[in-house]
Amino acid sequence: MDPVSELIEIYTTHSAAEIESDGALLLLHFRVATMDDLLAIKGYPEAFVLVSSCAALIDGIAARSAAMDDQMRGGVRLLRRMLDDGEPAAKCDATRKLLEGSLYRKWPDALQKLYDKKIEILEWRDFFVSYTNRDAPARNYQFRSLIKSSLGMVPRGESDRVNYLARVLTRHLRRRQGLTGFFDEDNLKVGETVQGEVDKYCGRAFALVQLIEPLTFEREPPRNWCFYEYSLFSDSPAIVQLLGSKDRHFFILTEAELQTLRPANLAASYSAWFDRIGRVRKTCLVNERDTTLHAKINEIATQILALKAEIVDAWIEA
Repeated sequence: MDPVSELIEIYTTHSAAEIESDGALLLLHFRVATMDDLLAIKGYPEAFVLVSSCAALIDGIAARSAAMDDQMRGGVRLLRRMLDDGEPAAKCDATRKLLEGSLYRKWPDALQKLYDKKIEILEWRDFFVSYTNRDAPARNYQFRSLIKSSLGMVPRGESDRVNYLARVLTRHLRRRQGLTGFFDEDNLKVGETVQGEVDKYCGRAFALVQLIEPLTFEREPPRNWCFYEYSLFSDSPAIVQLLGSKDRHFFILTEAELQTLRPANLAASYSAWFDRIGRVRKTCLVNERDTTLHAKINEIATQILALKAEIVDAWIEA
């Protein structure tokens, strides 16, 4: 018997007042005679604290508005806020099950379908890191001081085939700034395809953090993943519909000037991409060390969080 699941079942079919008034419903459901017997069930005390607190959150949504549309949007907003606040997964999961087991069941089909669409925002991450490994040894050597000061090592041998500069950026955004993001080396699981995961996470990122280096603009074929990821992210139908062509891009340059990275014969299909890089604010990594990079990444992270707040609000209210 899982006390959490059992308590969620009770709280989705009865009000907190009914359940907590004298405990009779709890004794009946768990088939015990006394409260001491109930508290002796392994895991019950902790489960009760968890589920009752989550149920209070759902009751709060219903108390604030009897309008089902308001309840739906309030529920999605609550779940996203809990996720962003770093609430334990068990609490987020219990709250969602209580919402979907109680209020959701009373909503008309059309509103349930709208909720099912809105709740996809829970799968979104703060950023997606886009980069290439095509010239990894050269970039690792160029930025060996930054890589060593950030990661405590310099790649050698087989590891030198991986772009450690992208790892530095991801480390700063995740561990130093507390953001969530997709980085293929960390997030790809055995059996998953690169394309499948890129399509999934790039289209569900609030911001694109793209490392711009000499081979970023290499012509196809083979597939230029940086261009593919840029296009997929920029053309996301959900965001274009909400915010138009709003810039959600953060470009990190490996040279002091963007023009230094521009091929003499830039592919025509890359023109709009290159123009956008030139138009938005950029961050240059030349002469950076871990301590100085921290302030620049902090500024980027702050902007990403503001973007996320804007997108989440627009997504829920649309």
